[in-house]
Amino acid sequence: MNRQNEPYDARQYAKSKKLPFREAVEWHTIRKLLGEVAGLSVVDAGCGDGIYSRRLIDLGAESVIGIDGSQDFIDLAVNKGKGYLKKVQYGCSLIQDSQGDGTNRLVVGSYILSYPRSLEEAIRYCQAIASHLKTGGRFVGFNNNPFQTFEGLEGGDYLKYGFLKQMHGDREGSEVLYLLEGMSDIITNYYLSPETYQEAFKQAGFREFNWVPIELDPEVQDKEFWKDFFAGQPPFIAMTAVKG
Repeated sequence: MNRQNEPYDARQYAKSKKLPFREAVEWHTIRKLLGEVAGLSVVDAGCGDGIYSRRLIDLGAESVIGIDGSQDFIDLAVNKGKGYLKKVQYGCSLIQDSQGDGTNRLVVGSYILSYPRSLEEAIRYCQAIASHLKTGGRFVGFNNNPFQTFEGLEGGDYLKYGFLKQMHGDREGSEVLYLLEGMSDIITNYYLSPETYQEAFKQAGFREFNWVPIELDPEVQDKEFWKDFFAGQPPFIAMTAVKG
C-alpha cells in the first residue's frame, strides 16, 4: 500500500505500521525472505517513513537508498532516521520513474507492485527495479494477493486486523481498495493476474520469479486470532525475483 498514485497523509500512513498484521505477518515474511543482508547495498523502494530502511541498517546492511514518490514521506523518513543518515540516503521519485546504477544486491518493495494497471505499466515498474540491481541481485516484495478475488464489499473478517479490503473482480486494472484504521484516505491498488506479473518480470530481465505465501510469526501467542486472516487465500502475498 505504497503511496505511488495518491498523496496519502504521511503521518497517518506511518502509524498504520503499528497495526497487528504489519509486524506479525508483513515484516515477519519480509524478514525471512531477506536472508543475510550484512554488508549489502539495498534499495528500499516505496520507503514511506523509512521504517524498513532503518531496520535494514540494524540488520547489518552496508547502505540503503530509500525511494518514495511523496516528499512528505521522505521528510518524515529523514526526521525519524537522523541517526541513520550516514548510511541511508533518500530520494523523492515514483518507483517506475527511478533509474538506478545497477550496483545494488537487493531491492525491497512493500506494495509497490500493487499499483500498475496493465502489463505495460508492470513492465515499467519491473524495469525500474532491475535498473537498481546487479546481475544476480534479488527483489523481495510484499503485495496484494492476485490469487484472491471476490466481488463487492467484503473483507469484513479483516476489520479486527485493522483494515477493510474491497475488490471488484479479476479484470486487469480492477480497483482493489483498502481502508486502514486511523487513515482518512482510501488506498487504491489495482488487480493484475499472476501471469501478468510473471510476464512483466520476464520482460524486465529477471531470470527467476516466485510467489511466496505469507507466514505468521511463530512467536505470536494468540494464533486463534489469525485464523480468519489466513482462511482461503489471504489478502497479501510475497514475491521474489532474481535479475538475469
